[in-house]
Amino acid sequence: MVTTKAALDVAATGEVVDAELVDDDASTRLPAAADVESAPAFRVTRHTILAEGELPPRAEEDPPFTAKDITVPPSVKKRITERGARTTRVNRDSTRTRFEQWCIKEGRVARPTTTTANVAAYFGYLMETGKPDGSRYSPDSLLAYCSRIVSWYPKGVRPDASLVREMIEDYRLEEFIPAGGEKEQSAGLTMKYLVRVLAEIDESTRIGRRDAAMLVLHYGMLYRSIEVTDLLVKQIRVDTDGVWVWTAKSKTRRKGKGRWRFIRDRDDLRIVARVRAWLADLREMREPTEHDQNPADGEPAYLPTKPLLRALTTTGNLKRRKNATVRGLFLTGRAVNEMVKARAEAAGVALINGLKVTSHSLRAGPNTDMAEALVPLSERNTAGDWSAESTLADDVYNRPDGTIDTSKNDPLDAVPLYGQFEAAAP
Repeated sequence: MVTTKAALDVAATGEVVDAELVDDDASTRLPAAADVESAPAFRVTRHTILAEGELPPRAEEDPPFTAKDITVPPSVKKRITERGARTTRVNRDSTRTRFEQWCIKEGRVARPTTTTANVAAYFGYLMETGKPDGSRYSPDSLLAYCSRIVSWYPKGVRPDASLVREMIEDYRLEEFIPAGGEKEQSAGLTMKYLVRVLAEIDESTRIGRRDAAMLVLHYGMLYRSIEVTDLLVKQIRVDTDGVWVWTAKSKTRRKGKGRWRFIRDRDDLRIVARVRAWLADLREMREPTEHDQNPADGEPAYLPTKPLLRALTTTGNLKRRKNATVRGLFLTGRAVNEMVKARAEAAGVALINGLKVTSHSLRAGPNTDMAEALVPLSERNTAGDWSAESTLADDVYNRPDGTIDTSKNDPLDAVPLYGQFEAAAP
C-alpha cells in the first residue's frame, strides 16, 4: 500500500482530511517530472519518417544560418522573381492581384494565407457579376484563375481547390452553356486561304517581304506566335529545295534539346524565295541611331544571335527599340497577331466559317490541311510540337539523338498545291 501526502499530513497535525488509499501498483504511478533543461529537443515535421527505435534529428543539429545564407545578389533575385515565361508571369500575377484587391474590399484576408471560403466566395462573385464588359467568364478561364490563386500558397495550407473546381463545372453545365457560351476559337488559315492573304501582300517593299516570310514560316512550322518571333538569324538555313528551321524550345517542350525541322519548298508557299528575300533585306540594314535610321557604318542587323524578324518603320528601316524593355529587339506575340489580322482583313478573309483569323490560325490551318490529307496524328504532333501526353499520341518527335531528320521528311508534302483537293469520283 502507498499513502498519499494528504494521509501523511494527518499523522503530523492530527487533522482529519479526505484522503484516498491506492494500490502499490507501478502502472498507476505518475512519471517523474522531466528535467526540462536537460531533455533533448528534437526537430520533427509532418514530413519526418523514422524507423522503429530511431530518434529524429536533434534541434541543435540545425546549421547556424546567418543573414548571408538567405541573401542572394540582385541578379539572382531577379531570376527567381521572373522565372517562367513572361506571359505566364503576367497572367499569374494579375489574377492574384485582382483576388487580393477583392479580399481587401470585402474585408477578407488574402495574405499570407487565406481560407477555402474566401476563394469560393470570390469565384461565386466572378460567376455572378461577369466581366467588366458584361460578358460571362468562360469556365476554362475560371479554372486557370483557380490554379493561379491556389498555387500562390504553400503546400499544406492551400485552400481546397477541388471544391472550387466543382463549382466551376456546375457553372459550366448549369449557366454558361445554356446561356450560349462556347469556347472561343481561332479560324484555321488553311492553304487555300493563306494563298489569298499572300497574294495581297506587296512584296516589293521590305515590310511586305518580312510579312510574307513570317507567314510562310509560321504556317510551315505550325508555330505559336511567340515561337516565330523568337527565331534567330542562325536558326534559319536555306537549302536548295526547302528551309531548315531550328526550334530551341516550345511551350510544351521547355526542357530538353532543340530540333531542326525541314519545310520543303512548294509553288504555293515559295518559302525559299521569300526567306531569301528577307535575309537579303537584313544584310542591307544597320541598327538605327538617334540621328540616322540606317547608318552605313552601323551595327549590322544580320548577325547570328539577332532576331530573324524585326520591327520596321513605314519606310522600311529598322525601328529603334530603346524603350522596348521587355522584348528588346524581338517582336512581341501581340505584334504578330495584329499583323496577321490586318493581312487577313486586307485579303477579305478576316472571318472563316464564322471564326476570326488570328496568329493562332497559322497553327490550326496547317494541322487542318494535314488532317484532311490523312497525315497520321503522330506526325502532326511532331510537326506542331504538341505534347504527346495531352493528346495520347506517340511521342515520336523527341528522338534520343536529338538531331535533324536527314530524310527531309515534311508532312506538308501530302497537302496538294494551293490546298486544292480533287473532288472524289462519283
